[in-house]
Amino acid sequence: MKGRCARGFSLVEVLVAMTLALLLTLSMTTLHARVLRLSLDSAAAADAQDALRIALALLEYELAHAGYWGLVPDAATIEGRRGDAIPLEVTVSGDCGPDWSIDLDRPLQAWSSGWPLECAPYAGAPPRGGMLVLRRVETGTAAPEAGRLQVQADFWGGRLVADADALPPGYEGRDLVARAYYVSPRAIGDVSRPALRRKTLQRGPRLVDEEIMPGIAALEIELGVDADLPGDPGHGQADAFVAPETATAPVVAVRLTLRSHDAPGLVLTRTVPLRNGPLP
Repeated sequence: MKGRCARGFSLVEVLVAMTLALLLTLSMTTLHARVLRLSLDSAAAADAQDALRIALALLEYELAHAGYWGLVPDAATIEGRRGDAIPLEVTVSGDCGPDWSIDLDRPLQAWSSGWPLECAPYAGAPPRGGMLVLRRVETGTAAPEAGRLQVQADFWGGRLVADADALPPGYEGRDLVARAYYVSPRAIGDVSRPALRRKTLQRGPRLVDEEIMPGIAALEIELGVDADLPGDPGHGQADAFVAPETATAPVVAVRLTLRSHDAPGLVLTRTVPLRNGPLP
């Protein structure tokens, strides 16, 4: 009896198998690419959200302490401020206007757009969105230091100094904080990417411009105003949130909105009550 001859695959069968294998490989490659792209997009969105959260947390802290003067409850009792009969004679390098840094009677200022300061923004580029100016003292005490603007005070009053004046008995010294937050269309190292920046008072005394967080597209500000009189229901709470230019009643809260550049459509908003009482 003759043995059976072994039969292999025909050319057509081999071509069909190769085609199916190629299609399967292409499908797997496409699926992998999509998964990788979704993973990268998710990571970028998470990074963008973290950037907004960090920036908002910083601004929230600054707002919560606006108008804080240490032992002194009111800036009106601090000698040497801009609104005093005899303002402190001090030159602040790069200041944003005459006695801008020592304008303690205005611990909070805000604008919806534009550049209202006399100093120049970073790289001379007009900012995106609003601007927020905050003044206060640091929460921790500090020793007298030459070239550092400080408020020395007790419970009844204080004075503004810049020449390491010795602390009078019963006084505490705190470094003065004066900052202007805005969004520049140019980040460091990438002129096509915006960034949150601030003008801030430092040792010198001098005002420097520093980058806080890249990838922030815009800063939007609304002021919560309280028109209720003391003793009225709702006094101390915001009746409405309005554009800074239209606020006429005392400000008790600030609503901040940050928009992301790296994740278009991503927006975070936070409302911050002012801890140190209504601000004019």
